Amino acid sequence: MDFLTGKIRPMYFKYLAAAFGSALISSIYGMVDMAMVGQYQGPEGTAALAVVSPVWNIIYSLGLLMGIGGSVLFSTLRGESGQNQKKSNEYFTAAVIGVVILAVITWVAVIFFDRELLLLFGAEETLLPLARRYLFPVKFVVPSFLFTQLMAAFLRNDGNPALATKAVLFGGIFNPN
Repeated sequence: MDFLTGKIRPMYFKYLAAAFGSALISSIYGMVDMAMVGQYQGPEGTAALAVVSPVWNIIYSLGLLMGIGGSVLFSTLRGESGQNQKKSNEYFTAAVIGVVILAVITWVAVIFFDRELLLLFGAEETLLPLARRYLFPVKFVVPSFLFTQLMAAFLRNDGNPALATKAVLFGGIFNPN
C-alpha cells in the first residue's frame, strides 16, 4: 500500500469493512449467546452472563492493547523501509511477550479470584453460583482469548484485512462456549 501516491478512499473502506465486519460478527455472537442463555436459563441466566461479560471484555481488551500497539509500531517500521524488518520483528516479539505476561496475570486472577471478580461486577450471592458456572470454561482458555486478539491486530496490518475478518468469523462459528 502506498499512502503517498495511492487512492486513500479504497484503502480506507477496505480496512473499515474489515473492522466493521469483525465488530458485527462479535456483536451478533454476543446477542445470540445472550438470547440462548435467556431462553434456557431465564432472567437469572441472562443476569449471570451480564456479570461474566466484563471479565471477557477485559481479557479481550488486554489482547487488543498489546496487539494494536505492537502492530502499529510493526507496520510503521515495515512501511518506512524494508531494512527495518529485524526491528519490526522485535516489536512483534515484544507484543507476544507482553501478551504472555498479561495472560499469566489474567489467568491467575480468573482462576483464583473468580468469586471476587464476579462480586466486583455485580453478582449477588444468589447469582454467584450460576455466574461461576458460566466463567468456569473461560478459565481453560484465557491465554487463547488474548492471543486471538493479538494475532487479529497483526493480521489486519498485513495488507489483507479480510483475512482477520475471516479469522474472527471462524472463531465465532467454532467457539466452544
